Amino acid sequence: MNIFRLAGDVSHIVAIIILLVKIWRSKSCAGISGKSQVLFALVFTTRYLDLFTSVISIYNTVMKVVFLALAYATVYLIYMRFRSTFDSESDSFRVEFLLVPVAGLSFLENYAFAPLEILWTFSIYLESVAILPQLFMITKTGEAESITTHYLFFLGLYRALYLANWVWRYHTEGFFDQIAVVSGVVQTIFYCDFFYLYVTRVLRGSGKMSLPMPI
Repeated sequence: MNIFRLAGDVSHIVAIIILLVKIWRSKSCAGISGKSQVLFALVFTTRYLDLFTSVISIYNTVMKVVFLALAYATVYLIYMRFRSTFDSESDSFRVEFLLVPVAGLSFLENYAFAPLEILWTFSIYLESVAILPQLFMITKTGEAESITTHYLFFLGLYRALYLANWVWRYHTEGFFDQIAVVSGVVQTIFYCDFFYLYVTRVLRGSGKMSLPMPI
């Protein structure tokens, strides 16, 4: 395993833990898109269906269990434990506009027309757009708490590090996963404006990050 993948996995876990700690300590889901979290839980579920049938390494198996557990814990806190604090009106992104195209594309563009392979492909495509409900919610409300932006930063950093991981693997192993790379690039692009605002506003000490209101 190279350092970029390890750092990417750590950044991913840090992002989710930041979100969980934020919810638990504040006892509030304000500013968090439940729809994005459900989509991420769906991503891990469809990607890790081989958890009990295929063992690549102890590290790989442990990471799968960790991501599944953290994803469903987040969904539980939002929709069950602290449901009264969830802002469903602001979390209004139409997820069917993501799920239908992603499902269709996973049937058309995959490496093998087999159930597990199609579901794996579906998870890759879905992950690239799963953050959109959260970004839409931030744009709609016009601001985000710094702790939420820290979560998004580490999530974006995870994707950027995985792009570096794929470049490294291509040069050292000749490995190139077109579906994963293209999807990862698309997902990273969605974070570009956010990264700029994060550095220029949040890191300067503002408690919240204000965004331009939608027209």
